[in-house]
Amino acid sequence: MHVIMVPRMGPAKSAIDLPKPRIEIEVGRRRHRRLTGSAGLLLFICLFLPAVKGCSEPIYPVSMPMFWHPYVYGLVFAFGTATVSLRGLRYTIVALRVLAWLTVVGAGLLVIATGGPGIVELVIGSCLIALIGTRGYCERRMALTAIAVGAMSLLWFGLWVITDSGLVGVYLSTVASFGLLVGGLVWLAELTLARPPPILLPHAQARRRE
Repeated sequence: MHVIMVPRMGPAKSAIDLPKPRIEIEVGRRRHRRLTGSAGLLLFICLFLPAVKGCSEPIYPVSMPMFWHPYVYGLVFAFGTATVSLRGLRYTIVALRVLAWLTVVGAGLLVIATGGPGIVELVIGSCLIALIGTRGYCERRMALTAIAVGAMSLLWFGLWVITDSGLVGVYLSTVASFGLLVGGLVWLAELTLARPPPILLPHAQARRRE
């Protein structure tokens, strides 16, 4: 009788290595998200609504790219508050930095064309860059940027509300700007009052050596 020795085989391996699951780090619960996100989304929608009365027909902000900044900021904050991961937070900060630099570049071109209004926009763009910073990822800076954008947008749209040429887009933009301002203040208060959870260490146990 012949005995055939069969080598023991290990567990079969797949020809395709599946990627390891990625763990997303969450930034924590924030109560301001519904207010800030809703206000930002409403502000962006106002981009496509009639803003002021024209000579023969209403003027829509979407036809005037030089005034897109508050609306696009609203969209970024709407997406930024919808995410709860640390990676989404970083993407939002990068988008806010890009918008701040685009504001400065657009203001430089506006200075050449009009002078005074371009200088005002250049100062605003510089302040936005200072608030969001040029490096690092800080959620507190996002809250400060939301406060600044909400306050400046509220001032801008509020000036149109008190005139006779304001239409539904300006009124809704004013409400959205106020909501973004309040949401940013609540956001900043949450970050200021937040305390990290205490680290619980196991109790030490003494053992007698035998």
